[in-house]
Amino acid sequence: MADLESKRIFLIASAKPEEAEKIESTLTKHIQNATVFTATDGSAALFKAENVIPNVVIVDSEIAKVSALDLTQKLIQRKERIAVIIMSPLPDTDHFVDEVVTGQVHILTRPTDEATFIEHLTRALNWIVNGDNANYRMKFLAANQILIREGEKAESVYLVKRGQLKAYKADNGVETLLGHINPGEFVGEMAYINGEPRSANVMSLTNCELIEIPNNCLDVVLFSKPAWSKALVKTLSLRLKNSNEDKVQN
Repeated sequence: MADLESKRIFLIASAKPEEAEKIESTLTKHIQNATVFTATDGSAALFKAENVIPNVVIVDSEIAKVSALDLTQKLIQRKERIAVIIMSPLPDTDHFVDEVVTGQVHILTRPTDEATFIEHLTRALNWIVNGDNANYRMKFLAANQILIREGEKAESVYLVKRGQLKAYKADNGVETLLGHINPGEFVGEMAYINGEPRSANVMSLTNCELIEIPNNCLDVVLFSKPAWSKALVKTLSLRLKNSNEDKVQN
């Protein structure tokens, strides 16, 4: 799989020191194990990208020597899965149309608030890992994003590595909280065990990092990862305990 489980490498290509510092601060604040490199022009960015392959490149549209468009074109043509976020003063709907749709390229109009930047960053990271054919892969969520919808067919289960989510029911606009899912817990496992559609909605409360395991790979993965098997047993025990407590209270 793309090695995002242990490290995430970012390259900021900008001649604007304040903007570069702000982006670097946002990356290290929200992304665990983030390694950030910087370049002040397009030529230097290409050189650094050859020496240390970045997962995501954030580039100023006004960068010198090699233009942002040329830099992006060179990066997306490489065999490695590299995502690009272009920071532009004006909207651009003419370039990289297909790549924007898939999530490999993002064109953000300045000024961009932190929440919007993180939303696009998580989509870029998900584009990187979705090209893998591994038995499991990373899944990234910004705050307030839906992970699971009630009634959907269950395709995967998830192990929470970072962040917090909530499980809830929604009926005619009225939300009933079922519980919170924290790091080290599985989510979506009951639909896999029962072979039924999703029984509740799950939404991220914070920026989250999860391990996504397709249902058809779960047995193999759990066999090879004893710690994850223990996490699943712990999650099921917690679900049973909470269920019994609810019955006593009612």
